[in-house]
Amino acid sequence: MDIKGIIGVKHVVLKVRDLEKARQFYCGVLGMKLGQWDPERGMFLRFNDYHHDIAIFKTGPDADPPKKNQVGLVHVALLVDSLETVKAWYARCKSLGVPIVGTADHAVTNSMYIEDPEGNVLEIYCEAKEYDWHTQGMGFINKPINLETPPEAVAARS
Repeated sequence: MDIKGIIGVKHVVLKVRDLEKARQFYCGVLGMKLGQWDPERGMFLRFNDYHHDIAIFKTGPDADPPKKNQVGLVHVALLVDSLETVKAWYARCKSLGVPIVGTADHAVTNSMYIEDPEGNVLEIYCEAKEYDWHTQGMGFINKPINLETPPEAVAARS
C-alpha cells in the first residue's frame, strides 16, 4: 500500500426530523458545545476543542425513524473514563427520562445504551481495564450489567 493508513473515526453525522429537540438533547443532556447552528440545515457539536464530534442534519418531517432491522448505523459509542462515570451517566439519563435501551458487560467494555429524541442509539461506555483483549480476544460477549449502584456508593467502597 502506497498511502498511509486511516487514523480513526473522528466524527459522526446523524439525520433528524426535529433540530430543536436534537439540540436540546445533545447540548442539554450530553453537555455538547454548539459549534455552528443553522435552523434550516443542521448543527455541528463538540465535546471539547475539536471542530466537531457529531454533526446533525435536518431531514424531512415525514422521514422514517431508525428501525432495529435495517441496514445502517447501530449506535454511536461515546467513551468515558470509568465504570463510575458510566453509572453516573445512567443515573443522569434515568432522572431526565432519557430512554435507556440496554446495559452490557462486553468483557472489554462496560456500556449503557440510550436513545436520542429521534431513536438514534448512543452507547456510553468505559474500557474494562482488567480485561486484555490482546490475549483474551473480543468475541460477542453481551451480558446485562447492573448500573443501579449510585456512583457515590462505588466511590465510598474504593
